[in-house]
Amino acid sequence: MKRLAIVACLLSVGLWASPASAHGVSPAQLGQAGWTCFVPAPGDNVHCAPPGVLAGVVAGTAETASFLVFQTDDPSAEEAPFLGMEFIIHKDLFRGQPCPTDPPSGQYTNLEPLLGLPYFACHRYDSSF
Repeated sequence: MKRLAIVACLLSVGLWASPASAHGVSPAQLGQAGWTCFVPAPGDNVHCAPPGVLAGVVAGTAETASFLVFQTDDPSAEEAPFLGMEFIIHKDLFRGQPCPTDPPSGQYTNLEPLLGLPYFACHRYDSSF
């Protein structure tokens, strides 16, 4: 699990460092590579999880997970602006830490009342959203 999170982090750093990040990887390409791309709730952006990660999150057994987030509501989009990452931590491990990159509150979001998942989420977007 930790290795998958590290791979996702490295991939996102590569996307931010790439001069063509807006035209880099897409939800469609990630889906073809075995990732799961989905819209967590109506009106949300597409989140993409490395292979096997989403099952642990849905089961509530993953300690942490990272998702790549794209500005689209189409999980099979060939082109979509990359917004950044969402990092989630299981509620048993969450200690109230701030998330200064999560607009507008600067706090982690409790996913339990929103999605029924025992996690807190921090969006790490490289934008003004």
